[in-house]
Amino acid sequence: MKKKFLKITIVAILLVLVYTTIVNALGFTATMTSSSSNVEPSSEFTVKVSVSNLDVGDNGINQLNGTLSYDEDVFEEINDSSIEGLDTWSHSYDSEAKTVKLTKTTFVKKDEEVFQVTFKTKADVKSGTVGKINFTGITASNSEQSIPATDVSISITVGGEPINTANVNSENQSPLILSANTNSNTNTNTNTNVNKIPVNSYIDQENKTEEEVPYTGVEDTLIYLVGAFIILAIIFYIKFEKVNSKL
Repeated sequence: MKKKFLKITIVAILLVLVYTTIVNALGFTATMTSSSSNVEPSSEFTVKVSVSNLDVGDNGINQLNGTLSYDEDVFEEINDSSIEGLDTWSHSYDSEAKTVKLTKTTFVKKDEEVFQVTFKTKADVKSGTVGKINFTGITASNSEQSIPATDVSISITVGGEPINTANVNSENQSPLILSANTNSNTNTNTNTNVNKIPVNSYIDQENKTEEEVPYTGVEDTLIYLVGAFIILAIIFYIKFEKVNSKL
């Protein structure tokens, strides 16, 4: 009986290890940065999206997809001409679905800037208004499978200090990073959301604190899968013993 239990346990462990290896094999980091964190009304600025920490297989990736949403009360509507592919990436933009698709004729395996978007603040926005830009539902492709990444976002203050002070914790606010073309009258802090965090957490851009993402049920799913693997191992073992007994 002990030998049977040991055999079943070994088979179950092997199945779990194989599943875990497949699930955790591939991944990458998406990063969103802005040319300025504080922009005057009726002014343009650029937001860049980059990829890094690419663990995406032997070939690399040649496609990146996602949904680009933004506060429409703060920023002018963007269109296909607002988006520019970088480093030979080409793009297409669906203005209704707000989805952007980037493709490249070669494969990428190293850190790289993928595209940038030119935004413009509306003329009638009150000074101190904070607008948010999001890149969500991010997936890359290595021509064999789709590889997801965590959503990223960035906040832009229009014409001064944020007026929504209830959502800002100045004591916890971290330094930000501006690109080289920062306006001289811009706050020395930057506004960037770097997606270099565990899958189960995210950065709150207003409070600059790392928080746990709401429970998604992943742990329950894994428990169910492990249970299923054990049941399958028992079934396979019983069938194996029946075959051996007939020989």
